[in-house]
Amino acid sequence: MNKRFSTLLLVLMTISLAGIICVQGYWISDSLQSNEEHFSFNANESLGIVAKKINEREFIRYFYPLKKAIDSIKTSKKNYNEACLIKSVNSELNNDAKKVKAPLTQEIKTVMDSIANSLASNNKLQWKHHVGAKERLDQLATTASYEYFLYQNLIKEYTSKIPINKRINKSEVEQFLTHELEKRGVKVNFVFSINENSKSTSVKSKNFHVSSNGMYKAPIFEDEEGKTNLYLVVNFLGKNRFVWSSILYMVLLSSFLVLVILGTYFYAYKQIINQRKISDIKTDFINNMTHELKTPIATINLALDFMKNEKVADDSDMRKRYLEMIRFENDRIHDQVETVLRISHLERNELLISKGTINFHETIEKAIDHVKYAVEAEKGYIKTNLKALKESIFASEEHITNVIITILDNAIKYTNDSPKIDIITENTKNSIILKVADQGIGMGKYCREKVFDNFFRMPTGNVHNVKGYGLGLSYAKKIIEDHQGKILVKSSKGKGTTLIIQLPLITS
Repeated sequence: MNKRFSTLLLVLMTISLAGIICVQGYWISDSLQSNEEHFSFNANESLGIVAKKINEREFIRYFYPLKKAIDSIKTSKKNYNEACLIKSVNSELNNDAKKVKAPLTQEIKTVMDSIANSLASNNKLQWKHHVGAKERLDQLATTASYEYFLYQNLIKEYTSKIPINKRINKSEVEQFLTHELEKRGVKVNFVFSINENSKSTSVKSKNFHVSSNGMYKAPIFEDEEGKTNLYLVVNFLGKNRFVWSSILYMVLLSSFLVLVILGTYFYAYKQIINQRKISDIKTDFINNMTHELKTPIATINLALDFMKNEKVADDSDMRKRYLEMIRFENDRIHDQVETVLRISHLERNELLISKGTINFHETIEKAIDHVKYAVEAEKGYIKTNLKALKESIFASEEHITNVIITILDNAIKYTNDSPKIDIITENTKNSIILKVADQGIGMGKYCREKVFDNFFRMPTGNVHNVKGYGLGLSYAKKIIEDHQGKILVKSSKGKGTTLIIQLPLITS
C-alpha cells in the first residue's frame, strides 16, 4: 500500500471517527439539557400549583365559617355593618380591590379563634370539597371582588401569627405534590420542607436534606405585595435518573455503535500499519535477496570470462580452480533459494520433514564443520562442552543441522571482534538442551521479542554488511517447534547472546 495513500486514509478515518464521537456527544448533551429544562419546567409548575393550593386550602377553611359568623352578627346587630365591615368596604371603593382591608376587631378575632380551635380538632379537608369550594370562591372573586379580598386579607392577617405546623398538613402537601407531578409524567422520588427564613420548619419529610442538585422552591402565603418568608422546598432524589431515563437506551445503543466503530477503526489502523510494515519488509527482502544473488552471479560471470581466455583454457589447474569457484557460488545461490523455499513451505505447512533416530552430538559436529573455516578466517574459536549423556533424538538430521548452522552463522556475523562461541549440551529429565553462547554485540528487549519473526533483521550498530534475509531464526523456531521442542534467546546489549534449544529424547 502506498505510504502517502495509507497516511491520508488514516487521517480521514481519524477525522471521521472524531466527528462521529463529537456528534454523538453533542446529541447526548443537547438531549440531557432538553430533558433537564423539561423536568425543571414541570417541577416548577407543579410546585407553583401546590403552593397555590396550600394558600387556597387555608383561605377556604377559614372563609366559610368566618362569613357565616359575620353574617350572623350582622343579623343580630342592626348597625354592625355600618360600624365595621360595610363602612370599611365603602371607604375603599376607589382603590385597588386587592388592598381592601377591614380592622381585625376583638369581636372578629374571637370568632376566628373559635374557628381555629375547631379546625385544630378536625384538620382534614377532602380534596373534592376543596374543588367545589374553590369554584364558588372564583365566582365570588369575579362578582364581589371587594368582599372577596376583604376576607382574604383579614384571614391573612390573622393566620400570619399562627405557627406553621398548625397552618399546613404535611401529608396533604405530599399528596398535592404527588398528584401534580404524576399529572405531568414526573414519577420520581422526592422529599420536601416548608422553610421559614431559609430554615427548615417541623413541616417536612422525614429524610429531607439539602443537595446541590434537584432542589426547587415556590413561595407560599404571600402578602398583598407578593412578599413572604415561607417557601415550599422540594428535593427530587431521582432527578438525574429520571432525566437520563428517556434517552438511556439510545445512549447505550449509540455508545455500543461507537465502540464497534472504534474497534473497527483500531483494527483497520492496525492492519494498515501492518501492511506498511509488510511493504517495507518486502522491499528490504527484495533488496537483500537481489544483493545476495547478484554477488555470486557476478563471480560466476567473471570466472566464465576468465575461462574464455586462451591462457586459462590451456592451463588445467586454472580451469579447475575457476570451475570450483563456479560450483561454490552456484551452491550459494542454491542454498539461498532453498532457504526462501523452506520458509515458504513452512508457512503453508507444505514442508515434508523426514525424521529418524539421530545422534544429536554428531549433528552438532557436522554443523561446526560447516562454519569452522569462517571462524578460523576471523581468528575466532568454537569450544564445545558436550556434557549430555543421552543424545539420541527423533528428528530430521538435515533440518536440525541447518538450524544449528543458522545459529552459529548469526554468532559469527553479529560480533565486533573475532567470533568466540561456546557450545554446551546437557540432559534434563527426558530432554537434551543445547546452548550456543557468543560474545557478540547482543540485543535489547525489543530485538529479543522480534528475533524469531519473519524478515526481522537486528540493527547491527557498527557492524556493517551483515548478509541475510531475516529468515534464519524464524525457520529455526518453526523447525524446533515441529520437533516438539523449544527455542529461546537470552541476551543483553553489548554482552553477547545465548540461544537455547530443548528437544525431547528418545525414551526406551
